[in-house]
Amino acid sequence: MRPPSRIPRAKIERLRAILKRHGRVLVGFSGGKDSFFLLREAAAALGPGNVAAIHVVTPFSGEGSRARAGYFREKAPVPVRSLRLDLLRGRMRLNPRDRCYRCKRLMFRALKREAQRLGIAAVLDGSTLSDQAEHRPGRRALDELGILSPLRDAGIASDQIAGELAREGFAPFYLTSSTCLATRFPYGEPFKRSQIAAIGRVEHFLAEKGIFPLRVRHIPGGVRIEVEYGRVRDILAMREDLLAYCRGQGLEFVTVDLGGIRKGAWDKPKQTE
Repeated sequence: MRPPSRIPRAKIERLRAILKRHGRVLVGFSGGKDSFFLLREAAAALGPGNVAAIHVVTPFSGEGSRARAGYFREKAPVPVRSLRLDLLRGRMRLNPRDRCYRCKRLMFRALKREAQRLGIAAVLDGSTLSDQAEHRPGRRALDELGILSPLRDAGIASDQIAGELAREGFAPFYLTSSTCLATRFPYGEPFKRSQIAAIGRVEHFLAEKGIFPLRVRHIPGGVRIEVEYGRVRDILAMREDLLAYCRGQGLEFVTVDLGGIRKGAWDKPKQTE
């Protein structure tokens, strides 16, 4: 097995130099490995007393997200405060195509208000160099609000962070990537709190049985499960338990996508004849 990637020392030094420009910072703690690593580096570079951390909790924060946030919160060098934000209001409830932009704008505007209240000018997010290669419509909101992304600017990739934390003994599940539960619904499908919560519970049910990475997508009346091809047999082996659990969540149809995990499938333009 190939050893996990390491972050070159020069990039760590670059990251800390970037952080030291700001004196005091507020880190938007997503609950994942990247924002945790940023938080830890910020505390090392500036001192814990100069770093605030806030985790924004929304209706799209499922059980898996809460488990991740709890895991990293226990290991964080500074207290992480939670801020609840109800995003299922106004146009966001209709699940528009620009939902990610709207969501990020609402979340980081709230974080900027908190930073202003604390007398902190710099608000940071955990975007990495890896995010530049993916479709990230929420990036526009961060740019408009002046949110800083030191990991990206230092040239640090997400797999390098995972490698560093793996070497330190962090559990594998928490080193996988995750996205908010809004991405489990096709654009234009109005959000329902009960459906969001049910999908989050099914993902957590599977993850606790060791099946990850995965995505559980909404389909009419049920779910479509995306896992790596090698895990399809594991899904089938737990067929009865999975069906019973899903139907207990009000999900009648349970399918497995033979295409595996597909990032941004709903962001691809539709083909026309």
